[in-house]
Amino acid sequence: MPNSKHRFFLIALWFLAVCLVTIGSLATTAQLVPSSPAPNGNLELPLPGHDAGENLNDLSLRSSSLHAQAPISGGVEEAPEYTREFYQMQWRAGDPIEVYVIRPKSVARPPVVLYLYGYPVDDGRFRNPLFCKLVTRGGVAAIGFMPALIGQRYHNVPMRKWFVSELHDSIVETVHDVQMVVSYTASRTDLDSSRVGIFGQGAGATIAGLAATVDSRIQAVDLLDPWGDWAEWMARSSLVPDRERADFLKPEYLAPLVPLDPVHWLPTLAGHSLKMDDALYETATPLAAKSRMEAALPASALLVHYRTKTDFDKDALADGKLIAWIQEQLLTDRRVEGSQISASGAASTDERNGQKPSSIFHEAP
Repeated sequence: MPNSKHRFFLIALWFLAVCLVTIGSLATTAQLVPSSPAPNGNLELPLPGHDAGENLNDLSLRSSSLHAQAPISGGVEEAPEYTREFYQMQWRAGDPIEVYVIRPKSVARPPVVLYLYGYPVDDGRFRNPLFCKLVTRGGVAAIGFMPALIGQRYHNVPMRKWFVSELHDSIVETVHDVQMVVSYTASRTDLDSSRVGIFGQGAGATIAGLAATVDSRIQAVDLLDPWGDWAEWMARSSLVPDRERADFLKPEYLAPLVPLDPVHWLPTLAGHSLKMDDALYETATPLAAKSRMEAALPASALLVHYRTKTDFDKDALADGKLIAWIQEQLLTDRRVEGSQISASGAASTDERNGQKPSSIFHEAP
């Protein structure tokens, strides 16, 4: 028995010695290898999609070198009225884009409308069967995707950075995306890239209009409640958190946004079929900003007011009336010249240029 106790004691001493040697080695190694700095609130991470070959000071792609990879198919869904295709497309490192292509059945080479919805939104509408039926009604195809830093494109960034904090880059990158998607449309033999329109809502409307200023392939433009008149928008928009508002009113933040302001570029769309839908009751864009953007519309544009949510539900959402205009622009050669319509379809008292409003908004295809 004493021998057993002696052996146990020796084994315990040996084990303790090994542990002390190991701990000492680790301590020495820790002194030789410099420690990494602890993460803090000032740690800067690159935004997804920032590409050395992309010039974010140029809305066009002339000075950028984005190269599209082959689209990856995520599946095809067949419905009686339409075919919906899902793709992952990519032309920037770290920024794959989920793109929905919705084609009407039994129509060879239909015209195409691109749909862009602004912050905050997700891509659920592109999977909605009713939406797919409405956007393909009359024989028009639809393509939809999310703007930069929205929905599935918001990843690998510090939580303090978001669409509005990075507004300049988010808008310009998505304007580039629109041009890349239009080029993709031209590569397909089952779509008519000579008849392309774009519908945008909120920030998506601002992006849609900007894309049309630099891409002549976009012929018809429909803008629902675009963001703009930036100083007023940042000061009063309900989408801007009060704790961040002061930062967005600084000159260094606002100055790069000046070329992106619809007040400046709307007049250049005089050669396009152009419609602006203005929901006067919504608070994302202040009324003063809405008024300045409306005043910048070219005389050839169609302006439609929705004074209440009830008006919008009845005269825009019901039966897809909101998108009937842009579909008709691509299906016919008719153009609507400088008029203004209230939600009831009657001419507003301030109709522009003394011209009578057209009833085309209320004509479902």
